[in-house]
Amino acid sequence: MRQKKIKIKGKEISYYETRDDGNPVVLVHGMSSSSSVFIRQLIDSVLSYQFRFIALDLLGHGNSEHSENPKSDYTLKGLADFLVDFNDELSLSDAVYVGHNLGGNILLEASKKLKNPKGFVLLGSSPLPKPFNMDPFRKNLPLELFSKPGIDDSEVHQIASYFVEEDTKYPDFIPEIIRKSDHKTREVLFDSIQKGEYQDQIEIIKNIQLPVAVYHGEYDQMIDFDFLKNIDIPDMWRDIIQVIRDSGQLFFYECPADFNVSFETFLFTIFNKKKT
Repeated sequence: MRQKKIKIKGKEISYYETRDDGNPVVLVHGMSSSSSVFIRQLIDSVLSYQFRFIALDLLGHGNSEHSENPKSDYTLKGLADFLVDFNDELSLSDAVYVGHNLGGNILLEASKKLKNPKGFVLLGSSPLPKPFNMDPFRKNLPLELFSKPGIDDSEVHQIASYFVEEDTKYPDFIPEIIRKSDHKTREVLFDSIQKGEYQDQIEIIKNIQLPVAVYHGEYDQMIDFDFLKNIDIPDMWRDIIQVIRDSGQLFFYECPADFNVSFETFLFTIFNKKKT
């Protein structure tokens, strides 16, 4: 695994890549997060040997530069356009795209502009209805906290606590990646969503005509499972949401043994590989 840098519209963007060739799998993190959340997929010897994993830090996150035009660049459309630019800069095609949390919404927003995608994977993510409402989210989720531009240290730790099962210790690196992200991303992104500045993602996923794997942590504190399971996804892999037991939003980090085996199977199916 190597960390690389690339310029997109004058901004230096950081990403990790496991190999130079092979079937590409693009990993997209969510809001106030970074590519670090995918570390247990990037270093998995079986996955990284079989596939070309590319995990980017979105504009304003991780080790990527911040935007000078946050009101346009940090909207759902702006981040989707950024993903398309990143994809084009690396000349990617025939890739599987994986999105965690709001990274999944960025994928859906960008889906029609990506070059010949092979499939999509939603990790702890739900398509957004239009007009926007809170149905995709757990009833007690404090959206006002997640959309707050400036947060103090106690609020950083409060946000971090939602990444895992309730009353469970979250990974030590989570508060740091929250602090490192541009504080304007939260306010601008949620403001654009509440204003309806995005495509109807329920319709997108209903008509996507590509395999979609949906994963959910059993004790996810953010996404409402009942809402998610009632969405019509005609091409959903195995016709059912893959629930990772005893885990929260970061199930792919918390339970990599369970998730990686299933994820590998999905990727083999998409790329028509045979297990060796």
